[in-house]
Amino acid sequence: MDEKSSASISARFKQERERLGLTQQEVAAAGKVGHRTVQGWESGNFAPKAEFLAHAATIGVDVSYVITGERAGTRLSGPVPAPAPADDVVSLPLFSATGSMGPGSDLITEDVILGSIPVSRRWLDLNLPRSRPEALQLVHAYGDSMLGTLNSGDFAVVDTDCQVADVDGVYVLQANGQLFIKRVTRRMDGAYVVTSDNPNVRTVDVLDGSQPVRICGRVVYGWNGRRF
Repeated sequence: MDEKSSASISARFKQERERLGLTQQEVAAAGKVGHRTVQGWESGNFAPKAEFLAHAATIGVDVSYVITGERAGTRLSGPVPAPAPADDVVSLPLFSATGSMGPGSDLITEDVILGSIPVSRRWLDLNLPRSRPEALQLVHAYGDSMLGTLNSGDFAVVDTDCQVADVDGVYVLQANGQLFIKRVTRRMDGAYVVTSDNPNVRTVDVLDGSQPVRICGRVVYGWNGRRF
């Protein structure tokens, strides 16, 4: 690796550390290296090694960006990392129903109970700082109406504290005894517009308050690594 490439990787590595709000000491501890080693990487003297980057990915570092300088949209480098020490564990319960995203999910009407998923509390603090861990749940999404945002089979992390669509975003809605994952925006007249993200199967509904629709929560993270 030439000096120019090494310097570019070092600069992007520092950007990622700062994006995550981590100190050099914290990054060094996570990667099991010395503090001066991290200083050397960020000064451009030499680039981080693959073994260290594997550890860095578990704390949210976008390794692909560090190496190539390109991000895949808003995707991160991997799945939500598993907790390390026992006191870092947060168990996210799965919704006891399937979230429909349109065609392809017509036959899925029964409850789906899959237990819970352990994730890192530290990771949640870094990536979802505005959400209470105790309010987070998962919903298994089926269908293709939200393709590109959530793909069929993905898990969506849902903040159940968000019972009102006061912020435009992707929400889990309950209507007619089923869950639906849709984008919700608010019009100037106070009505809500419910749409899908896939332009090929785009549907639009306007909710004026007369329909029996309940907001179960707002999607804040996709199990496919996409941040909302």
